[in-house]
Amino acid sequence: MAEKVHGKVGPYQLLRLLATGSQSQVWLASPLTGDDAEVVLKVARTEGHRKALQRETKVLRLGSHPGLPVLHKAADDYGWIAMARIEGSQIDQWSQVQDLEKVLDVTHQLLDVLTYLHGHGVVHGDIKPSNVLIDKDGQLRLIDMGIATLPGDAPSGFKGTLGYAAPELLKGDAPSIPTTDLYGVGALLYTCICGRPPFVAPDPAALTYLPLVSLPAPPAALYPDIPAALNHLLLSLLSRSPKHRPDSIAEVKASLHKVPSSPPAKPILGMFEERDALRKAVVGAADGEPRVVVVYGPPGSGRRTLISEAVEFARREGLRYHKSSDIRQTLAAIKSEGAPTVAVLRGSSKNAQKLSLLILRDGLKALILLHADRPIQSIVAKGAITLTPSPLSAVEARRLTRMMNADEDLSLDWWREVLGLPIGLLGKIRAWHRKENGEPIDLKVLPKSALKILDALRKPNSLPVPKLASATGFNENELLDHCEVLFAEALIEATEDGNAIRILEGV
Repeated sequence: MAEKVHGKVGPYQLLRLLATGSQSQVWLASPLTGDDAEVVLKVARTEGHRKALQRETKVLRLGSHPGLPVLHKAADDYGWIAMARIEGSQIDQWSQVQDLEKVLDVTHQLLDVLTYLHGHGVVHGDIKPSNVLIDKDGQLRLIDMGIATLPGDAPSGFKGTLGYAAPELLKGDAPSIPTTDLYGVGALLYTCICGRPPFVAPDPAALTYLPLVSLPAPPAALYPDIPAALNHLLLSLLSRSPKHRPDSIAEVKASLHKVPSSPPAKPILGMFEERDALRKAVVGAADGEPRVVVVYGPPGSGRRTLISEAVEFARREGLRYHKSSDIRQTLAAIKSEGAPTVAVLRGSSKNAQKLSLLILRDGLKALILLHADRPIQSIVAKGAITLTPSPLSAVEARRLTRMMNADEDLSLDWWREVLGLPIGLLGKIRAWHRKENGEPIDLKVLPKSALKILDALRKPNSLPVPKLASATGFNENELLDHCEVLFAEALIEATEDGNAIRILEGV
């Protein structure tokens, strides 16, 4: 056995210990026959790892591929195996100094290796940074086949690396071709692009369940310049259920080819806790549990952004999106759909509140997202989740200003003026661009409520606040909330006495 190695193993002279663990050692070694070619020697320390080396030998003897290690020799009892030395860097370390195009190039190489393995019925099952090396010529090597699943293998409990293993592996289910390894590709590429794995926890044990009960943050929240097509692809690869991931490597490659021409993803700033809570609500609903979430706050605070992201995640997890505002139709759809349903309703509607209470009482399979101005205590008391968007921080305001090519030196003043409201900050940035570059006003970016106020102001040019409230159907507090974005956009202003609001010339 390997515990008493003293300089030689089989026909090899040990040169340097490269890695050691409870089950094996990895050495740099040279043949005793006079051949100068150095090899990597894996030496088993336990019976379990002897079986892993036997498994790796079987995979590497299926044939050769430029993206796989070259097997030289193996002991008859699989106590050791010798492979050609690969001099390279882990892909996550290598990618830190590479542009996105090169990272996507080696991802194509990885997909080619998986196509080869899957063609032989082999699931690698342990795609992680330390198992993917890039040499000085940019050639990728996928190493370590010790837990690979071969045709005919039966499930034997969890095998893999926490943080990169697909949810089905965490549950002890059998891996599938190609979706289990595609999850690993998604987790690996996420790490390379975002600088961290999809799930991070202070306690590593949490990684045994986090991928089962939550969803990763969108890459756009961590890598602002990511193309929208790549952001979407990574989230699809990291779907909890194999049936919601791409079902072929060819499909993934086709998506990667679209990345260079894809526009940037929409910026995702702040509200990390709120976004995480919504993703967990999506998972609960996808698993057949009733979920009602009240998303409340003032206009422009980010309610619609949170809700639209939740709907996108819900659809990706297989929930059916029901668009009708008719409560009876919504209830009928929830009861008749085979899959859980997601619906967005106005929180101020009494019927929507009644439906939400019914969902919670009867345990119906649905995710109800209520768009509200304030908390709804009667629903919260029955088990609804309540969320309100947190304002942007000064750092996030500066980042958004930079992303939109505006004057960063003004970001702090803008942030203070709009009290951190995202829509107000966007308005300040757009108004700055119009002033600096003579750009036209684009009213399409404004909320419907703001357009309603502008329409009411066009003929008289200015109106006292009570009359403007009456003309738009808002109460005075609601009116002033909805006016915030228009003030930020420099489209309206208060009259000198402060009692009326007027539209600015040229709007």
